[in-house]
Amino acid sequence: ITTYCDRHRLGTRERLALFVRVCEGVQHAHQKGVIHRDLKPSNVLVQVQDDRPVPKIIDFGVAKATARPLTERELHTELGVLVGTPEYMSPEQAGGSLDIDTRTDVYALGVLLYELLTGVLPFDSKSLRAAALGEVARIIREVDPPRPSTRLSTSSEILSTVAASRATEPARLSSALRGDLDWIVMKALEKERARRYETAQGLAQDVRRYLAGEVVLAAPPGTAYRLRKFV
Repeated sequence: ITTYCDRHRLGTRERLALFVRVCEGVQHAHQKGVIHRDLKPSNVLVQVQDDRPVPKIIDFGVAKATARPLTERELHTELGVLVGTPEYMSPEQAGGSLDIDTRTDVYALGVLLYELLTGVLPFDSKSLRAAALGEVARIIREVDPPRPSTRLSTSSEILSTVAASRATEPARLSSALRGDLDWIVMKALEKERARRYETAQGLAQDVRRYLAGEVVLAAPPGTAYRLRKFV
């Protein structure tokens, strides 16, 4: 999906519209009682149907059924092992917890959205993979990544490259990310899953609110913000 977006130089709003459809696919899997546990760009393919990009979620190799308890064999193979891809792994998944629910996929969707918007990951992939297993888990569980707008503002070179792949100006991209999109992404990436979006559909609905110019639920409460949105 990231390759498709960059190759076609999709703008922020087009990427968000495509991301909403990914969330709908994940929500469908959750309704069928399946948690993917390894959502990442290479597992979201894009096909063009009737001149429209359609995402297809693949590779349920480490998926988990929500309605079925883990078997003894699964307990032995999963305890002490990171199941999934570290860069997209939720804190509870990185900690080796067996209490995994659909919100672990919401976190991975947050990482995917971060990457679609900024062109980079919340945590540097090279540094993360160079660390020991325990350190990887600690970083994911304890370290807060920078907001998308902050991440791009640290390097004018990266900002220019990312903006070019989105057919927009660097200043305009930074402005678009600041505020609502920062809040949406960081809510999906909350360390405490109770503070994340409850469902993939909830995340999709907040993105739709942003696209419609409405108040997003991830925004901190404030009269000035709501008044600005109304105007």
